[in-house]
Amino acid sequence: MIKHSLVAIVLFAPQASSAEIFRWVDADGRTHFSDRRPPDTAVQRVVPETGQADSAAPDPEATVDMPLLGPYAVFEILAPTAGALLIQTTDTLEVNLALEPALLEGHRLELLLDDRPVTVEGGSTRFQIQGVGFESHRIQARVQDALGTVVAATPSLALELRQSAPPGVLP
Repeated sequence: MIKHSLVAIVLFAPQASSAEIFRWVDADGRTHFSDRRPPDTAVQRVVPETGQADSAAPDPEATVDMPLLGPYAVFEILAPTAGALLIQTTDTLEVNLALEPALLEGHRLELLLDDRPVTVEGGSTRFQIQGVGFESHRIQARVQDALGTVVAATPSLALELRQSAPPGVLP
């Protein structure tokens, strides 16, 4: 009996330590978790907390910033574009999002600017953020449900905002 138990432990132990968990939101806004990747659906990988330090090398695919569409067919940042260098007189960032269908009832739009949440008033997909500073930034748009759960997210993108020099002054 003990011999069979040891064989079972040896056979199943490697599978348990290498299991992946996928998270996605269906068309009705319900969140699902599974160890099997659903076909044709944007997913997020979930790393379960084991209470132990992870000594394995990071999985490069796991660090890829993947979009999470949730109940939306389209959700992306149209402007600014990834890697954009914006040279302008004010430190105002103009953001234009594509979101289809329109924001569902009970959902709210949020922008992460350098990992700090910025609430988007009225769920508008075109808005400005003033006073962001002339420097490098990272932005990501997210949709949260009434409970504050992120149900959709765009990949984050990096951009740089520089101040233009006045006429006659060399930069």
